[in-house]
Amino acid sequence: MLIALALAGCTKNPFHTRPSEDPRSAGGTYTDPVTAQLAVQNLYYACNERNIGNYARCLADSFVFAFDFLNLGQPGEATSWAHSEEARIADNIFRSLLLMRLSWTPSQADRENDSTAVYYRSYELVVVVAADPPETTRYAGEAVLYLSVGESFRWSVGRWEDRHRADRVNSWADLKWQYR
Repeated sequence: MLIALALAGCTKNPFHTRPSEDPRSAGGTYTDPVTAQLAVQNLYYACNERNIGNYARCLADSFVFAFDFLNLGQPGEATSWAHSEEARIADNIFRSLLLMRLSWTPSQADRENDSTAVYYRSYELVVVVAADPPETTRYAGEAVLYLSVGESFRWSVGRWEDRHRADRVNSWADLKWQYR
């Protein structure tokens, strides 16, 4: 009888479940890359969401980032780097910027077969750096993404070639070089 009175006097149902909590970190937009197109889409979202985990998942273990030249570097500098350097640079960029907005469109016809693909994307990248006042910079060029099928039939980017535009606007390589 006492238990019934105690339960009746409660304003909340003691057997009611609580609502679930929001996740502690955003997982971002990532789709299992069972096609080359999905792998390229994952890279696009990882950049716009500045999600280093998903960004690194898009790259093959043997990944190489290569570029034609730098507006900001010195002549004779290296023109490529591997996966670990790329992940470190991307992490530095993602954590340092207030905003990073990528837009890209096909610049040539993509080439694809059963196990390899090449995607051509003209891009414009707008970044906002924390400063007083914040600084906005635009980068443009062409990304040539070489993809292949790896383990478990998942696609990943094995090589990324960054090419400057003819008007010599700073490209993605110039941004990456600043955070190297």
